[in-house]
Amino acid sequence: MRWLIDLDGVMWRSTTLIEGSDAAIARLRERGDSVRFITNNSTLTPAAYVAKLAGFGVAADVGEILTSAMAAALELGTGKRVLAIGEEGLTSQIAQGNELVAPRTLEEAEGMDAVVLGWHRGFSWDLLARACVAIRSGARFLATNRDPTYPLERLIVPGTGALVASLVASTSVEPVFCGKPDEPMVRLARPHVEAGATGMVGDRLSTDGAFAAALGVPFIWVRSGITEHDEGSLPIAAAVADLAEAVEHADVTDGWKSHAPRQGS
Repeated sequence: MRWLIDLDGVMWRSTTLIEGSDAAIARLRERGDSVRFITNNSTLTPAAYVAKLAGFGVAADVGEILTSAMAAALELGTGKRVLAIGEEGLTSQIAQGNELVAPRTLEEAEGMDAVVLGWHRGFSWDLLARACVAIRSGARFLATNRDPTYPLERLIVPGTGALVASLVASTSVEPVFCGKPDEPMVRLARPHVEAGATGMVGDRLSTDGAFAAALGVPFIWVRSGITEHDEGSLPIAAAVADLAEAVEHADVTDGWKSHAPRQGS
């Protein structure tokens, strides 16, 4: 079996491990299943995600990490002058084959080929203003994901989608979204999908569920992260409490063959 597994809200909430997720991955490794961790969070590099997983006792390698920053870099291409607003996970990806520019003035922002926006905990009016000028001057606008919120251990805070909304409001330009469930991330993940043998585990119907539908794979919905109302518009193979229960459920069924998608939960 092959597993595509979200991170925030499935493996952890911010810096707190979701109970049982470490043992669940260990169980998958014991069975010889293929695992890919796939996240809309663009703040960390693949190596940093491997280190964070290791800190929770979960073994992984960089080839098993797929991020929205990687999808954005794939969509952007190379040879561009780019205003990248995000943290190291984003800037390190965009810098591969592109020139990262940090405009010192609003006038300097007029010369950008593209603006790429990811989750950035240092987001400010100055960055918003420069990005606004760049986009209004013709720069292509890419965003790593649509997620409006981000789950901390106990509280919910603004996500990338909230930052995107400020730029859309000031430019009237909708970005090309690159993370789950959009086409750039679908292209990034497609080589890791085997028809009839792959499933997606996530906590958000609007991103993870829609992403599974776009890939044509079963969606296992966990309730350990962001809670969204099921309106019955997306196929759900199983609804469980957390990753540990998802793996246990797969253990007692015939793998993904028994997870025929159904409408609603």
